[in-house]
Amino acid sequence: MAADRSAVVGGFVLGALALAVAGILFLGGTRFFERSLNAVVIFDGSVAGLDVGAPVSFRGVRVGSVSEIAVHLSPEGWAHIYAYVELLPSAVVVEPGAAIPKGRQIEDLVAKGLRAELNLQSFVTGQLRVDLNFRAETPAHLVAADTGGIPQIPAVQSNLERLQSAVTELPLQDIAQAMLRTLASGERLIDHLSAKMDPLTEKLDRSLGAAATTMETATETLKRLQTDGSQTLRTVNELLAHAQHQVDARGADLATTLQAASRAANDLAGLAESANSLVAQRSRLRGDLEATARDLAASASSLRGFAQQIERNPGLLVRGTGE
Repeated sequence: MAADRSAVVGGFVLGALALAVAGILFLGGTRFFERSLNAVVIFDGSVAGLDVGAPVSFRGVRVGSVSEIAVHLSPEGWAHIYAYVELLPSAVVVEPGAAIPKGRQIEDLVAKGLRAELNLQSFVTGQLRVDLNFRAETPAHLVAADTGGIPQIPAVQSNLERLQSAVTELPLQDIAQAMLRTLASGERLIDHLSAKMDPLTEKLDRSLGAAATTMETATETLKRLQTDGSQTLRTVNELLAHAQHQVDARGADLATTLQAASRAANDLAGLAESANSLVAQRSRLRGDLEATARDLAASASSLRGFAQQIERNPGLLVRGTGE
């Protein structure tokens, strides 16, 4: 009976172990048996927000995690923060033909420009992560320290750290004092404007009252003009109607007068035509008039000659011209 109980307990323990091993293999995959690459990143500034287990990524791809964080102090008074990272070789596939010596992968990648920097993992919690990237244009500043044979990845200043440094270097006290002075100047300006605005407000009230009175007067004047205009329009309409009536009443007389005027115009046209015919170039009357004019001219010439003889010899009037 005891042997059966022992067999049951032993089977239960073996089943639990089997389940544990299967779970580890299922959850961890081959990573359980995979040998990781270890490196260390040494920071000079604050790493507040960086915790053990924080992700290590390469251009957004997680390639490892932070395994340990330690502070190293020196008798000279300087301090460095060591962030040990654990990189998984399966996360980075090296193309065939890449000349990376085995066992010196980190050192070779550092020589090719591999750098590490701190960036925000979450804006809400303020947690940090370690980002890896190739930045060959930046020099590799390696800290001369004993890392126990663990390869070192140079740290460079990230955009976040540059922003923090810029904010830290800002003269916040001077800026605050300048803002206080600006606010005080603004208050004085507001007080000055308020003092100036009170008389202007009174003048504006008086102007508005005068404008209202003027509007009332203008309204009354417009009403009177409207009434007078209506009466004038009625008078004009009555005059037009009376004139139309007079025109209608005198229409027959006007027609008779127009007919008489038309006949008189026709008579005048005939008279003018007769006059034109009398003075025409080949008319008989014109010929007679021209002959009479010539006779008159000859008579006038004879009289002029006789008058000249009388002037030379007045005695001719007594003796005559017999001699």
